[in-house]
Amino acid sequence: LKYRSVSSLDRPPSPEVAMAPLAARLALLVGAASLRSSMASLRVVQSVCPAGSGQTSDAAGCRNCPAGSWSAEGSAECSLCEPGTYSVWTGAGTCVACPVGTWTDEPGTRACKLCPAGKWTNTTRSTLESTCESCVGGSCLPYRSARVTVDMQGLFYEELQPTEQAALRDAFVRDIAAAVGVQASSVQDWLGVSSAVTIDGDSVSAFVLDLAAGTSAHDLAKSTYGEAFRQTLLSSAAAVLGSLHETLSVGAIA
Repeated sequence: LKYRSVSSLDRPPSPEVAMAPLAARLALLVGAASLRSSMASLRVVQSVCPAGSGQTSDAAGCRNCPAGSWSAEGSAECSLCEPGTYSVWTGAGTCVACPVGTWTDEPGTRACKLCPAGKWTNTTRSTLESTCESCVGGSCLPYRSARVTVDMQGLFYEELQPTEQAALRDAFVRDIAAAVGVQASSVQDWLGVSSAVTIDGDSVSAFVLDLAAGTSAHDLAKSTYGEAFRQTLLSSAAAVLGSLHETLSVGAIA
């Protein structure tokens, strides 16, 4: 019978040593899960959308809200404009109140409805046709005057050369005067200067005076709220700005 000394190599492995490969595998699995979680968090951060957009169907990016809807910054989805408001643009960060003389009772609208001929409302954000009250001819516009405001997107007026700014103002004066049927001298800016408009950021505003006696407020609104007037303004901008007008669009008109 022979005996030999038992070395540490001959002993059975301790439970800790025997479990080492499994522990390593578990560590790898936990690490992979943590990495996937981090990547998922990164995708969520990347898909936080700016105002006027919502997440794509796979939540991996953002897309512009369609006309008639809007979103605040960080919103995952676009919301329809409420009754009494509208949005002409895609990518709107807010909806615009229906101007005087119009109304809408539908959500998600791209344009408000005009009051019927012979009726008018002096309130904005109207949701009922019943707010349009009867008036006849000039009684709808008792002072034979009106204010026209056009919201534009991509105008970048402050970045234009002084000569371009002047030419653009003159073009808008002619367009507004022609649309409402007055002389250019009857179009005034906020300071009361004749043959002028006020351009503040992307907003173009003017007071229109000396409207013809009996001018119908309904017809006046129809001539300025419609698509034809928007296209006229864009054509005038194109003539002045050339290729710079390609990012320009006309939104709310009040």
